[in-house]
Amino acid sequence: MNFSNQVALRACDSYDEERLVGILREQMAVFGYDRAFFEGKKVVIKPNLVMKKSPDAAATTNPAVLSALLTVLAEMDCRPMIAESPGGIFNRQRLEGIYRVCGIEAVAKAHGAALNYDTDAVHVSFPEGKTVKSFHILKSVAEADILIDLCVLKSHGLTKMSAAVKNFFGTIPGIEKFEMHATFPDYKDFGSMICDLCEMYCRTKTVIAVTDAVVGMEGNGPTAGTPRKIGALMMSPNPFASDVVGETLLGFGGTVPIVREGVARGLCPADISGIELIGDEVAPLVISDFKEPDSAQNRAPSLLTFFSRGKLGRFFMPRPIADTDKCRGCGECAASCPQHTIELTEKNGKKIARIRHADCIRCYCCQELCPFEAIRIKKNPLIRLVDSL
Repeated sequence: MNFSNQVALRACDSYDEERLVGILREQMAVFGYDRAFFEGKKVVIKPNLVMKKSPDAAATTNPAVLSALLTVLAEMDCRPMIAESPGGIFNRQRLEGIYRVCGIEAVAKAHGAALNYDTDAVHVSFPEGKTVKSFHILKSVAEADILIDLCVLKSHGLTKMSAAVKNFFGTIPGIEKFEMHATFPDYKDFGSMICDLCEMYCRTKTVIAVTDAVVGMEGNGPTAGTPRKIGALMMSPNPFASDVVGETLLGFGGTVPIVREGVARGLCPADISGIELIGDEVAPLVISDFKEPDSAQNRAPSLLTFFSRGKLGRFFMPRPIADTDKCRGCGECAASCPQHTIELTEKNGKKIARIRHADCIRCYCCQELCPFEAIRIKKNPLIRLVDSL
């Protein structure tokens, strides 16, 4: 595959479906995605449905964008399947709830689109991988000829930003994601694994990255942050190049580890100057005060490099804390912890989560999947002091 540096960008400040259809139709034409391109191909749309959240939370792909995409694809006689594997238990019942609450079920029904309920997975070899040489992925995704990566532009507690490249982590079945976190507790290794996964798809399938950046999430994303209007819709044949634009829009340019890994591999330019933009300019859309997740260490890594490894390093890292006032004792955090460091205990007559920080790998899965936003990230006081300098 030739990793194109082209990214189509249009300003879009609302989820008006007519406007979305017009933009996606234009962007499809730019890249030559026409009727002949889709003819005879199995097409799968991979949205971001990380958990059961209503669309207005901005944690998941907005159904209006999916609806607009299905409209444009129908014009080319393309009838795709929609497939996702959210975190946690992966079965039909959970998928039904996710599709329904996220507004995807209604859109699929209106367009006659198929929703994937097949939880089978297959092993796919990728000998070119830098960190991982094979992946266990959804069978429906493995069988696709064309994979449409329909992501949301958000902050992320572990990877700082979640967009086109990170969205493919959702093709690994359910709780196996937690196993991947446990296998790669080092942030750099985890980011490299995500890049291997995305690169595998780019080299074995036709990938179309569509980024919903109309309204994203800032702060403690990918699920516990705050909706923030960004005002853009993007398309690219290269998820890595798309994410270079994404980090620029958020004011995160040069600081998102997964994007930096893509740059190191030669899969995308180092910054926006190397991107061939089609459509609108980036500069008017850049947000200067987009909130980072609480886990972001800002200046601290460069100033405290000496303390960045081993047990002492873990002492200085931000850590998840259960908010006892918000905790409902549902056990979702305990079930999602790859290291099994969370247990439910009794306090004042109710069950609450307790985290054993000695074994915590700071993957923030507990924060990501808590349905009540009861997990917050606490920084070491010294780190807070350094960040404020």
